[in-house]
Amino acid sequence: MEDWEEHLEGILEDLAPTGHLETVLAERVALLSWRLHRVTRYETETIALSQERIEDDLADRRRFLRVNLTEGIHPEDVRTMAKYAAARHRLFKRLPKLEDERVLPAEDAEAILWDALSRTDVVARGEETEEEILSRLSIPGLPEGVEWEEFEGWTAGLVRAGLEAIARATGEDPEALLKVATEEARREALSAKYQAEQVERDLERMSRERLLPDDTTLQKITRYEAHLCRLLYKTLHELEALQARRSGQAAPLARLDIDGLPEG
Repeated sequence: MEDWEEHLEGILEDLAPTGHLETVLAERVALLSWRLHRVTRYETETIALSQERIEDDLADRRRFLRVNLTEGIHPEDVRTMAKYAAARHRLFKRLPKLEDERVLPAEDAEAILWDALSRTDVVARGEETEEEILSRLSIPGLPEGVEWEEFEGWTAGLVRAGLEAIARATGEDPEALLKVATEEARREALSAKYQAEQVERDLERMSRERLLPDDTTLQKITRYEAHLCRLLYKTLHELEALQARRSGQAAPLARLDIDGLPEG
């Protein structure tokens, strides 16, 4: 209410009405101009809310189109998976150069070993599952029965020992297995990066499309704004005529108000 009172006071001061009728018309000018300001604010807020919903709307669109992506549906998931895939590829590339004593987080160690396990030929051919190989796998230095993700003593040397154990259990060369897993990680990182970039392009395009409200809202705003403008100008004309007559100036009795072209 404080803003309204300040607005009304400013309009009355500018128009300087005298008498009850002029004051009524001046107050109506204040009310109409206040409503016009609210229309502008409504349009601005509508655009802002539409922009805020872009990511959720894109996720709904991708879900509706049944996008089958390992990178996720929601843009935030796509970004997260792209970062994860890039980090995993870097981890594979760094592993051969790390010192044996270098401590690794359990999640990193598990990611390397599980990826390598899933890339073995026996798994690819469907001869064995990862769980079947894991059941007979023994990694020197890793306590028996301990889950990979729960073990806190992982080092680069122990992870490399795990890769060698997987290679022995599946009849593969450990260096070749690591090379294959690294290459697959690189491809997945590139794919995830492409998906993230595509999502950002889609978001940018949707943002440009929403610089204005949707057609229905825009038409409603335009009609209401035009209606208020006509009333505002008409009221100003009437007030100016009253003030002109009061000051002894000539004021036409008939005033022409053009509300728009006739339909048809």
